[in-house]
Amino acid sequence: MWSGRALLFDLDGTLVDSLPTIERHTELWAARVGLPAQHVIAASHGRRDAELIPFLAPWLDAEREVDWLHRLSCDDTVGILAVPGAADLLDGLPPGSWAIVTSAAREVALARLDAAGLPRPRHLVCSEDVEHGKPDPEGFLRGAALLGHPSQTCLVLEDSGAGAAAAHEAGATVLSVGRGAVPGVAHSTLDLRTVRASPAPDGLDVVVGGARAADVAGISA
Repeated sequence: MWSGRALLFDLDGTLVDSLPTIERHTELWAARVGLPAQHVIAASHGRRDAELIPFLAPWLDAEREVDWLHRLSCDDTVGILAVPGAADLLDGLPPGSWAIVTSAAREVALARLDAAGLPRPRHLVCSEDVEHGKPDPEGFLRGAALLGHPSQTCLVLEDSGAGAAAAHEAGATVLSVGRGAVPGVAHSTLDLRTVRASPAPDGLDVVVGGARAADVAGISA
């Protein structure tokens, strides 16, 4: 059980099952520029395209390549689904108690939320809203500030090592979501069907467990 003020969600892999779609786009971009697809995919998790491309291919026109990936990501949302339990969890949250902090651009993030049938949040921190992407804590600090709470009182739900590092640096508690082990995160759940949140006098109470408790490694404040 965790008690605090608000929830900060990563998007891809946490609320939205978009990995096959993102990997398809990444493979297309890797083929376009002549890089090994698996190397690009491995380096891409949790990183903004604007940082990934100069990191992998500093000789390219990064602005042009970011725009190419951006348009592909907006136009092709085939295969994108909500993570199991995401819709129920979000539907039960007070509107001002949660935000999304993502490495995706705003237009891409909204396209994926719409494709997955999930609600658009009141507060959405995207790649263009920060100077430094994950693993820098700037995004989570901004998300907490938009909600009006210290980041130390927030629970971050993440699926990537870069995102978890950013959340830890912001002082938040982290719950990893998904099958993969996230370095440095002790508390995990396979998907969001095990997560229950309810309003409390000082914010939110979150319980992880229930019918699929065997999927949960544990969580504490």
